[in-house]
Amino acid sequence: MPRTNFTLAGCTISLDTPRPIQITDNFRLFLGETGTRCFDVTMQEVDRLPAFPTPPVFTNYAFSVFPEVDGFLRRYHDHKEGDRPYAVGRLEEDRETVEYLAQDRLFFSESQNCVSHIALEEILLRFDRLILHAALVETQWGGLLFSGPPGIGKSTQAALWEREEGAVQLNGDRPILSRDPGGWTAWGSPYAGSSRCFVNRGASLRAVVMLGQGPACRLTRLPLAAAFQRLYAQTTVNTWNPAYVSRVCALLTQLAEEIPVYHLICTPDRRAVACLRDRLRQGGG
Repeated sequence: MPRTNFTLAGCTISLDTPRPIQITDNFRLFLGETGTRCFDVTMQEVDRLPAFPTPPVFTNYAFSVFPEVDGFLRRYHDHKEGDRPYAVGRLEEDRETVEYLAQDRLFFSESQNCVSHIALEEILLRFDRLILHAALVETQWGGLLFSGPPGIGKSTQAALWEREEGAVQLNGDRPILSRDPGGWTAWGSPYAGSSRCFVNRGASLRAVVMLGQGPACRLTRLPLAAAFQRLYAQTTVNTWNPAYVSRVCALLTQLAEEIPVYHLICTPDRRAVACLRDRLRQGGG
């Protein structure tokens, strides 16, 4: 069985597939077994999927979640074909198995779709890693994360920091945060949205910046409760799994205690860069 290794945020995922897969551009830089933590995923072709006698505890456009005695199963369905089920994923302590219908093997012939059908956020959380909806830039002060609801200006602020301060954008949509003995690191990931910025590198995290729009720039550090609330809203959270939610909340609380979380009301120009840069130069929180 062919094996393909990807390393994300210092974690290597070994993907075993029935036949070799095509590597899409966003995963190419993440190829290799270089992580200090490893997890095995096996994909298998089947002629029939298992039946589910109990109703799902969660459903969205892509999959439904069903409870098991020792965890949860994901059944993936095609919303373009009347929610036709075509794959089932079972996550265990040290591995995940994804079974998909043989008739859909073409869909699983490349890396993007294969990894989109594993419980990536749950695997990463086991190694104290979180997925945050944000744009990540590396600056002379460390990594900066620009976050907030869609359309708030994350890409704009990242581009301004590139232009005004020579920052390097590492990811434009779904960076991964890790908590290790050395502190917090923000990593690029293969999921970068329209930015198509897929840099396989991490930066020591200096600050998280929650954006707002206004006619003038104003920067304030959020108190712990407000910082946690805003971080939680932009984090990938599997709400059907109490253990998952508990671990996410513990990590986000630790993040908000250890890393400054700012609220930046700003304009879409260099004034926003100057406002944040002045605070960073002062070295304070």
